[in-house]
Amino acid sequence: MTLATRLKLTAILCALLTIAVCQALYQAHSYQQKIYKQLNHSMQIQLSIDSLRSQLWLYEEYSDQLSLSELNNRQANLAIQLSKDIQWHPKQNQVLDNLNRLNANIRALFNTQMYSNSNHSLSEDRLTSSRLLKAKYSMNIEKMTEDMYRLHKVTIAQAKQTQQSLLLSASLVVLLLSILVTMWSSMTLIRFKRGMKSLNDGMRTLANGDLESRVKYDMNDEFAEMSDNFNDMKASLQKITIKKEELKLEVARQTQKLQEQQVKLTYLAEHDELTSIYNRRAFIKQIDSAIDRDSRRNEQAALLFIDLDKFKIINDTLGHQTGDEVLKQIALRLKAHLRSTDFVGRFGGDEFVIWLDNINNEQDIITKVKLILSVINQTIELNGNTLTVGASIGVSQYPLNGKNSNCLVTAADAAMYIAKHDSTQDYCLFQEIS
Repeated sequence: MTLATRLKLTAILCALLTIAVCQALYQAHSYQQKIYKQLNHSMQIQLSIDSLRSQLWLYEEYSDQLSLSELNNRQANLAIQLSKDIQWHPKQNQVLDNLNRLNANIRALFNTQMYSNSNHSLSEDRLTSSRLLKAKYSMNIEKMTEDMYRLHKVTIAQAKQTQQSLLLSASLVVLLLSILVTMWSSMTLIRFKRGMKSLNDGMRTLANGDLESRVKYDMNDEFAEMSDNFNDMKASLQKITIKKEELKLEVARQTQKLQEQQVKLTYLAEHDELTSIYNRRAFIKQIDSAIDRDSRRNEQAALLFIDLDKFKIINDTLGHQTGDEVLKQIALRLKAHLRSTDFVGRFGGDEFVIWLDNINNEQDIITKVKLILSVINQTIELNGNTLTVGASIGVSQYPLNGKNSNCLVTAADAAMYIAKHDSTQDYCLFQEIS
């Protein structure tokens, strides 16, 4: 049963309780009015009887026709009072019937009295008859007084019994409805608090970041529907969160991939694709950085421009693939015999350049050049072929032969050209040309 239905039933029970209370109060009021009316009419009858008694006393005192006539009128008035229907109880009706009988006896005595007065009998007989009638009047009046006392007692007893019954029945109905309303309201409150607790616990776990748990509620009411909607919301949030995490991971993967590609592109942009050493543009950039550094430190350096000998013959006879392998081997040898401050690059074809940093004198340059020539002249074993490659090296010095990369490269290239066309030497220093 839904809470709305329970609340409607609670309202209906409260309305029934209110109606029962109002009905009990109305019945109590109606019966109270009835008792007041009966008691009031009883007082009227009592007054009529008292009036009849007083008139009887006057009649006994004067015994005249006027007194008898007034006595007859008051007896008739009593008869009228006794004949009124005031919704008497059967026991009350019994008393009233007796009063009517006594009043009828008094009426009969009146008729006898009037007959006696109209009869011309002896005065002594008349006096005796009058006294006898007066005694009977008094006797009937006394009985009527006693019956009125009985009427009052019956009325009061009946009122007491009826009021107790009415109070008991109204109290039982009100108590029963109150207990029913209280129990029903308590059950509704318990279910309401249970539903609210389930939802509050669910919202508390959600606030703590728990998207796995679900609200459990086994009643069939509005809270069950709210719990289902809350669970659907958590499921949707969980799916959205999972998708968000997946998207975040995918973005991270794509970012890492882009960074790796960027590093790769940067590496490819700065390194020769075949030999993995600096290309021409990156090597010139490195020279410029080295010149700035050496200028601040007031240090000297040298640039070696290397052109391989016999490479064209190997490339033409054994193929470009073998020529590429030769270039790779030469690049590896050059890198292996350089200091950490030195660097090597390829300008293209079979031309290599080397930057020798922190060179103190010309003899250090010559020693390094001879080492590089010996490394290049070592044989190369490729595919069962023993190959020998020579080299011609041109040398320019910083700052002696130039203070920028363009001047130093041009000077070293010119010195290499002299060494290549002079069969007596493998290297040439630019200052020797000038």
